[in-house]
Amino acid sequence: MIIDLHVHSTASDGTLSPGEVVNQAANASVQIVALTDHDTLDGATEAAPAAAAVGITLLRAVELNTDASGAEVDILGYFWEEPPDWFQAFLIGRQNDRIRRAKAIVARLTELGLPISYARVRELAHGIVARPHIAQAMIERGYVASQREAYERYIGFGAPAYAERDELDPQTAIAYVQAAGGLAVLGHPGLIGNDDIVEIVIRAGIDGLEAYYAFHSPEETARYLAVAQRYDLAVTAGSDAHGPGRKKSRPIGVPVPDDLWPAFERRLRAAVERQRPRLLRGPRSTG
Repeated sequence: MIIDLHVHSTASDGTLSPGEVVNQAANASVQIVALTDHDTLDGATEAAPAAAAVGITLLRAVELNTDASGAEVDILGYFWEEPPDWFQAFLIGRQNDRIRRAKAIVARLTELGLPISYARVRELAHGIVARPHIAQAMIERGYVASQREAYERYIGFGAPAYAERDELDPQTAIAYVQAAGGLAVLGHPGLIGNDDIVEIVIRAGIDGLEAYYAFHSPEETARYLAVAQRYDLAVTAGSDAHGPGRKKSRPIGVPVPDDLWPAFERRLRAAVERQRPRLLRGPRSTG
């Protein structure tokens, strides 16, 4: 079967609307899709009518960018039911930090003699503000020729206009997802480049690994499947597609064994039932 549990839309930093993502998935014979936009669940709400029309199973999901031992660690949260209000409030806090960070980057670009309008960045964003929207504004002004150039010369990690985001560690992100009745999955573990960090995330309580990933080698896929089996973790699959015109431009859909989705669905349903008596409380770290 073909599924894709890691796709982005214009609700964050993708170039296709949620409905367009669903339609493209249907054209690729994808049966289950999850919109994993950064710090928002809005894409799934917008995509629901399109998914119903074409008969695709649509999951509520979100991507949380965290940091561990100097590496970026992406936690994907999946939900069988709508998460509680306190989780939405947590996401709004993350969104507000994105606004702060984007304004800081715009200010630093101005100091470098590359002024762009934050208002224009917001227009380009549609939903969540992210660095690709800043890169797009830079391209419009003729400062760079591509997103890659924008990242490498100005707004990528270590570049002169880069601004740090508010720190979020994997353990906290995992705790929030699980307390909201979801499953927390480590996205593209092979891209971290350090399996010691993968082990740290496993010890932090991760529920699953994205073993099937568009840019994993066959050897990496096999390795993370073995790790998932060793620790009794869920296995997911994703393209991390962002639509045309993005650095991560690739087709939607990942072929997987037929038993992968039923096994993941069982874990999803069990997660919300296990947490249901405590859903309104939030994670322990919130007090």
